[in-house]
Amino acid sequence: MDPKALSVPPASDGSCPSHSNSTSMTNLCATRQQTDTLSLSKSSGGNAGSTITSHDQPFSGAREEVLTRSAMSIEQSVRTFRLFEILRSGDTTAISKAIKECAEPHSQGTPPLGTSILHLAIQCVEPQIVEYILSSSANLDINARDRDGNTPLHLAAQLGRAPIVRELLERPDINDSATNYNGQIPLDLARTPEIFQQLQLARSIFLDAKTKEMQCLIGQGDYERLERLLVEPRVEGLLDVNSLDLVTDRTTMMTGGTLLHEAARKKDTKLIQILLMHGADPFRRDRKGKLPQDVTKDDRTRAIVKRSPAAMIAQRGIQEKAILGSAAGQGNPLRSGVGEAGVGGKDAREMKGYLKKWTNYTSGYKLRWFVLEDGVMSYYKHQDDAGSACRGAINMRIATLHMDAQDKTRFEIQGKSSVKYHLKANHVVEAKRWFWALNNAIQWTKDEAKEDDRRRTRNAESLRQAKLEQFDKQGLDSQSDSASVICRPSGKNLAPPSSLGVLSHASSRLSLQTSRGGAESIRGEDESSNYAPNESTFSPQENNKLPTHLTSHVLEGEAEDDDCGDYASSNELQPSNKDAFNITAQSVRLQLYLLSNVSAALQAEKVKNPETRISDPSIDQALNAYEGAVSSLNSLVVDLLKISRDRDAFWQYRLDREADALKMWEDSMARVAQEHEELQSRIGESEEKRKRTKKALKEALEHPSTSTSRPISRGPSHVQIQDALEVVKETVTENLAFTERKTSKELRRKKSLITEFTNLSDSESDEDEEFFDAVDAGEVKVVEVPPEKVVEARDSFSNIRASKLDEIALSFKGYEDPIRKRLKMDADDRPKISLWAILKSMIGKDMTKMTLPVSFNEPTSLLQRVAEDMEYADLLDLAADRGDSMERMVYVAAFAASEYASTIDRVAKPFNPLLGETFEYVRPDKGYRFFIEQVSHHPPIGAAWAESSKWDYYGESAVKSKFYGKSFDINPLGTWFLRLRPISGGEELYTWKKITSSVVGIITGNPIVDNYGSMEIKNWTTGEVCMLDFKPRGWKASSAYHVSGKVMDSEGSTKWSIGGRWNDKIYARHTPGYQESVTPPHEDTPQHPESARAFLVWQCHPRPTGIPFNLTPFVLTLNAIPDNLKPHLPPTDTRLRPDQRAMEDGEYDFAATEKHRVEEKQRAKRRERETKGEEFEPKWFSKGRCKITGEEFWVYNGRYWKCREANDWSVCEDIF
Repeated sequence: MDPKALSVPPASDGSCPSHSNSTSMTNLCATRQQTDTLSLSKSSGGNAGSTITSHDQPFSGAREEVLTRSAMSIEQSVRTFRLFEILRSGDTTAISKAIKECAEPHSQGTPPLGTSILHLAIQCVEPQIVEYILSSSANLDINARDRDGNTPLHLAAQLGRAPIVRELLERPDINDSATNYNGQIPLDLARTPEIFQQLQLARSIFLDAKTKEMQCLIGQGDYERLERLLVEPRVEGLLDVNSLDLVTDRTTMMTGGTLLHEAARKKDTKLIQILLMHGADPFRRDRKGKLPQDVTKDDRTRAIVKRSPAAMIAQRGIQEKAILGSAAGQGNPLRSGVGEAGVGGKDAREMKGYLKKWTNYTSGYKLRWFVLEDGVMSYYKHQDDAGSACRGAINMRIATLHMDAQDKTRFEIQGKSSVKYHLKANHVVEAKRWFWALNNAIQWTKDEAKEDDRRRTRNAESLRQAKLEQFDKQGLDSQSDSASVICRPSGKNLAPPSSLGVLSHASSRLSLQTSRGGAESIRGEDESSNYAPNESTFSPQENNKLPTHLTSHVLEGEAEDDDCGDYASSNELQPSNKDAFNITAQSVRLQLYLLSNVSAALQAEKVKNPETRISDPSIDQALNAYEGAVSSLNSLVVDLLKISRDRDAFWQYRLDREADALKMWEDSMARVAQEHEELQSRIGESEEKRKRTKKALKEALEHPSTSTSRPISRGPSHVQIQDALEVVKETVTENLAFTERKTSKELRRKKSLITEFTNLSDSESDEDEEFFDAVDAGEVKVVEVPPEKVVEARDSFSNIRASKLDEIALSFKGYEDPIRKRLKMDADDRPKISLWAILKSMIGKDMTKMTLPVSFNEPTSLLQRVAEDMEYADLLDLAADRGDSMERMVYVAAFAASEYASTIDRVAKPFNPLLGETFEYVRPDKGYRFFIEQVSHHPPIGAAWAESSKWDYYGESAVKSKFYGKSFDINPLGTWFLRLRPISGGEELYTWKKITSSVVGIITGNPIVDNYGSMEIKNWTTGEVCMLDFKPRGWKASSAYHVSGKVMDSEGSTKWSIGGRWNDKIYARHTPGYQESVTPPHEDTPQHPESARAFLVWQCHPRPTGIPFNLTPFVLTLNAIPDNLKPHLPPTDTRLRPDQRAMEDGEYDFAATEKHRVEEKQRAKRRERETKGEEFEPKWFSKGRCKITGEEFWVYNGRYWKCREANDWSVCEDIF
């Protein structure tokens, strides 16, 4: 029995498991005890590199011995170098001779420890040579290890050599479960998805076959063959005897037990001992929470599972695996205690199983299913509940662990605050196993947190360096000779001079299709070579000559490569063979490494024999090796440069083609968008013409006696409808004839005809437009305000308003100067950059997280955008002074709609506020004060508070924005509250949510702001509701900016109708009991009281032209900072932000620099908080819930204006 495969430690008492019918078990235990005395020894194959070490020997010492033995003399280093040259020459005779010399015991031609001819070949020659080596030597150990513990399969997977991986996996004695000294298997090093899939498929096929074989042997009772199967290295590394797939007993399968459960249930003591000796877990429970010892009542079987020497060995192996990770129980002792398989190994920090959890004093301990995974320990009532009914979890990053000093089966784990689990295991070994796994998980999560910080720092630095390098490269002349990439075979592109000798022109095409199908880019991570320092470059090569009997292997598609045509497949545009580049690069590295060995050997020889002459044969050999190496390196470097130039030319060509295609697509999209807008304009004109025609026909039918003597109203519009007038004249003539007879039948027919024309395309939008036109033309009577009911304010309520005004007046300090009416700069002279050129790469992204050039900003912040709501705050004063609650609702609705008037032509992006940034705004002439704080950065949320003697207005500005290519939408999420103190006494609470804002016309370079959606304004005190409908921009230009709505009482009955344009005027009409589109009255429609009396609720302020950035006069006042105001402002106020101030002053470069600085300062502060485990706490607001509406909102704590009055801003951070 191979001692290498036995790795389970001996029993603590040194005894062996005994069984009357099992001499093999005794031999097995004896062999295992002998294994513990072994140090380094060669494998049966005699090849260097297959080494083992005792479990009790420290790993570091074992590896030091390996490295010490790997020191080479001059003769060895020269021979290794010559072996490298032989391999690259492709001379099969010389290669066969070298293989025989290496296979001879104590051969002087044998490479140094850990370096086999197969290792060298995989790194520097083509797959045909590797295949020849594998087929030429029957005694070649394909699982031999090099100085880093890598097998040939490790190297092939790491270097991305898929054909060689496939060839190695076809060998029956391959072991793809072997780990190197970093605890990595070949699957962990797979460079491409193709290789990963090859390794996974081979593993799955092997496991399936061995599972069936193992089940067959157990069924036959052939335990000798079963033992031989279980000690095979590949089986021991891949097959888990605790797998549920091995179970054949139906009862055990139903309960989720393991093969050990099945053996215990069958009382098969021999199988139990074999399983325990090969990694079976006696503490693994089934779905019912039963251990293997619990499924049988046979005392002898229970004793073997619990206390036999085999059970002791299994328990010791479990403890070592819990401490050291998955390496502890593997067949190769060198795996234990290495790198990632140690404390940081995944198996060492993840577990699943049943534990007893303390519930309460009544129930005591209850069995629960626990899962420790990804740094989180969660538990479930039953195993079947896992993933769907978690009853609790603790993150290991914040967990503490304690073992009970009296009872070693009990331990507790505590999370934040009072979350604590009191746990108990069935056995001390099981408790220790969980304890170590939890301890490893805690350490891992803390290390991961630190590594994340370091990784973010490295990524930021790498990004900065990449940007600098990219900038530098733009200044370099990267032109290449165009003739070198036109219609030439790819083999000629790749094949350098043949002096190095491993590939012919035909063989240079090998692996081309493989490289096309796999990953095309060379990975940037550090990849460790076994013969050179860790670098990121891999290595195949293409400039060597194969023997003539190997040159016939050419990939299909070569004829296609010789055709010039399609850019994706033509030979002129094919990139250099990736495998050739990698082999060449790896050959250079390997050559340098071997030269360093020769140099080291010379130095050692000089120290050992100082009087060695230069004429010494060994020195002469070394010098000859140096001369050959320099010549070879020179040729290799030339080849690398040539391949690199070809690859650069190819990718530059592809890049140019993609850029041209993208430019064509952008031009096409712009033309389509332009044509779309023109089509919409024409449709709008046609619709306008149709409406006027219909109006002319209706007027002609209603007034036949006057239609012939005067042109139809609307001035010049009659010119456009001459055809319609001809129809009207004919209709009038007929109507006059019918009128002479005055019959009732004819009158009914006339009314029917009028109705028919009236209904030709009546729509609500047409009626609305007619009303707006009628109001503008003076056809509808408009009054300034509705008749007011006289309501006397109570003295107590007047006192409340007066005291509130006195409180607000304390904030007027600093606002004594007149409001600002112009900026420092007279014109917007920002650098002109295409908005579409910047935004096209951001389609589908959140606009609040985009970083745009500062030239796309305007000198305002999102906080000041919220303050723009206060421009028409006098509407709230009017509402408070109205005695009727329905009229108050009309004015509140007008205030909610007026917030969008300032968005016209405002397509520039405001500055994103920094976390903790504030803005205050006070208007002594209007009697209100306002301030807002940025309380969250992701998502961006600003909490605002405004107050007057007559009202309080507050809420949060939380938006979610997305760019769709044709437009980007801004969707507000926060709720806004208004507490109105009406003159009649008491308070009323109103709430509403803002509507969606959209910027369209980006592609055509003519961006336009549109606001659309439904807005519900609710009076929670009276139950009255106003519904406003902001209509989206349609085909007709006249349909833009429309808003309409109705005000309903608490019973849902309409009382007022509202209509207008949110960029101009809004009207209201009293319509009790019905909703009307506020259209002009007709002679044949019943008249309601006051139905023709619309009153003007709101009118937009005049907006002068020529203000930079298209700002409104009100916005000009926001960022003003007079000298007497500055001392009263907190250090977090937006007016003090340097980048925004520079933007307002026209210093765009300085604004960009300062914007980057303050944002980096904010990121550094966030990382500092994360390191300390702190969270940002707003200074002036806190989360709360409205008792009336039940909605969450940000509650003002009342301290801001008090701190301002005391001029004490000590709580504020330095954010600028």
